[in-house]
Amino acid sequence: MLLPKAMKILHQLTIIAALTTWVSMGVGCVRDPSVRKQNFLKEGNRYFDLGKYPEAQILYRKALQVDPHFADVHYKLAQCDLRQGSWALAYQQLMLTVELQPENWSAELDLARLLLASGKKEEAKSRVLLILQKNPNNAEAQITLSQADDALGNDKNALDEARLAVNMAPNLSSSYLNLAVIDLKQGAVSGAESNFQKAKRMDSSSIVPLLSLGNLYQAQQKWTDAEKEFQAAILLAPKSLLPRRALANLYLQQGRNSLAEKTLADAKVQLATDPMAYRALGDYYLSRGENTKALTEFGELSREHQNDVNLQRTFAQLLILGHQTDRAADLTKQLVKRSPQDAQALVLLGQIQIQKKQLDDAARTLERAVKNAPETALGHYYLGVVYRQQGRNEQADTEWREAVRFRPTLQEAWQALGRARLQSGDWKTLELIADKLKEISPKSAEGFLFHAASRINQGDQAAGEADLYHLIKLAPQNPLAYMKLGELRTVQQRWGEAEEFFKQALARQPSSLEAIRGLVNLYFQKNRPADALQLVKSHIQQNPDNPNLYSLQAQVLLQNNQREDAERSLARALQIDPQNVTTLILIAEVQALRHEVERSIATYNRASELAPNDAGIDVALGSSYEARHDWQMAQAFYKKALAVQPENASAANNLAYLMLEHGGDVNAALTLAQNARRGLPDPPNVADTLGWAYYRTGAFSAAAPLFKEAVQKAASNLTYRYHLGLTYTKLGDFSRARSEFREIIRLDAKSPIADEARRALREVSAS
Repeated sequence: MLLPKAMKILHQLTIIAALTTWVSMGVGCVRDPSVRKQNFLKEGNRYFDLGKYPEAQILYRKALQVDPHFADVHYKLAQCDLRQGSWALAYQQLMLTVELQPENWSAELDLARLLLASGKKEEAKSRVLLILQKNPNNAEAQITLSQADDALGNDKNALDEARLAVNMAPNLSSSYLNLAVIDLKQGAVSGAESNFQKAKRMDSSSIVPLLSLGNLYQAQQKWTDAEKEFQAAILLAPKSLLPRRALANLYLQQGRNSLAEKTLADAKVQLATDPMAYRALGDYYLSRGENTKALTEFGELSREHQNDVNLQRTFAQLLILGHQTDRAADLTKQLVKRSPQDAQALVLLGQIQIQKKQLDDAARTLERAVKNAPETALGHYYLGVVYRQQGRNEQADTEWREAVRFRPTLQEAWQALGRARLQSGDWKTLELIADKLKEISPKSAEGFLFHAASRINQGDQAAGEADLYHLIKLAPQNPLAYMKLGELRTVQQRWGEAEEFFKQALARQPSSLEAIRGLVNLYFQKNRPADALQLVKSHIQQNPDNPNLYSLQAQVLLQNNQREDAERSLARALQIDPQNVTTLILIAEVQALRHEVERSIATYNRASELAPNDAGIDVALGSSYEARHDWQMAQAFYKKALAVQPENASAANNLAYLMLEHGGDVNAALTLAQNARRGLPDPPNVADTLGWAYYRTGAFSAAAPLFKEAVQKAASNLTYRYHLGLTYTKLGDFSRARSEFREIIRLDAKSPIADEARRALREVSAS
């Protein structure tokens, strides 16, 4: 018999043993992978059912850490992605699901629908046919097959399949909705209305049939009936923005703008926790181009919803568009501080830096943005803008092409590509870009302007005119088409029509410097310099503080040989805007004409400080140092211009010639001269430089035709003739060589080149 104390100890041991067994069993269950993954799935489903998809995804991913091949979880992740609009991620998860569960027909159907929505119609149809092969009575699959055939243009099949879906599931609302849509596309309006009504009766809890009927009545301008359906949808789903938006659009189409605005304002109050609802009024203002109202609205929303990142980004963008740079910078810095890798916030910061002319900072910011999110089209677009301003034209083109690759409808990027092709004279590519712009936006002014320029410069003036007249028809108040027709008529020497078109452009935009310049050019071609000067003066009287008009007046005065008056006009332009680069360049050119080389260099340097990436200024500085016989400085500036703008043909030509004349690398000079010739195929000095490079490398046969071309275009240029004479000598054509040397002496017997020609003539005669 145990003593009481021993009995107590035995009892305690029994309890401890039992507890140990229970705990070990519990730990075993928790450590069981099949239990753990099911627990994560169950908890994830709880969040999914509450509409908390990001929270659900966290738990689903924990389940996949336990079992990466858990097909049910891959499918639930796909459902989360679908509900959040993450189509690419949903596609990946659905593909994994059907690989792991080939007979998961729900996943196959979702995949088919996703493929159909992304335009992959044949692939979608193939997947639906596979489902129907195994499940011939699957009405949802039958509906999707009908939709695929409809998208493929198989109208009869689509209609037959839609009717079959109705027969399969006569109580399914979606089958009637699908049949109604196909009826409507095929012109059976009464049938469509009847089927929408049936769908409405089949599912009285859904707003889709109500919205569909409302849209049908709106298209028929049955305003009262449409309004009734949309109002019914609002009553049925008071927390949904969709019917409110539909009602607002109905009011807009009727011209009842105040009611549209009130509907969206009500949505803002009544759906105060829905981000899409409380910003709907602001988005409405944006869609109508009412940026001032939008800015005010988003400013208020920004204070009320400080944690809504998308809203804060929109407000920052509006501030940038409104040139409220400092406010935009403060807000954007907060966004970047909150999330340093936020590509959209970095793009906003890059835009601000562009506005502030902080190009190097903007380049670094935008490069970071596209590195973090390569698919950010706007990041590539603005990075291209920065590169273009820095003179990195090839890199700019690359970024713009990336922008349209990721967002094919980004007009700004296509327009930038078009302007670049316009400047380079690549007319065939410009035509392709123009066609793309017209496809994206049939009323795009740039599309028609680019197409007109491309056709005219390819010799098809009639097609170019047709584009411009079409643009006038589309936008009769747009001055651009009139301006371009004025330029075309000037080239055609149809002076009266040209003048009338320029005047029509000015009637629509009185401050258009391009139209004024077009008229000035026309008047000079017609030998009417007084009219040109009077035109500019009259516009200065209307806009006495416009520095560009004074600069244009200076150019007119210079052409009239009124240099002192031109200088006074430029001084006035600089007084109004001391940082006007165009004015400074003109002043430097005037100083160069007066042989004030040092002052000209100082003025060009001042302009270069304001526009450090302007390769044209560097070329001008190089020419100025050449005039001072400072060959090293001249070469340095030409090299700087090429570093900024590698395709700058003037810089390449001038640098090549200096290298050939002053002991530079002849082969490097030849490469530069070839590049210059590609960029500037017409000027005689470029032909001469390339010819001289070939001569110096011993390629005399290649040099001769280039020198002949230069002489034909500038018969009085002694240097070109001297080079041609030397080349004939090397080729053994002494008769032609003597002829060139004698012509040099005849043209200017006292020139230094004439002395060289006499020496060469004696050597040829001795030969």
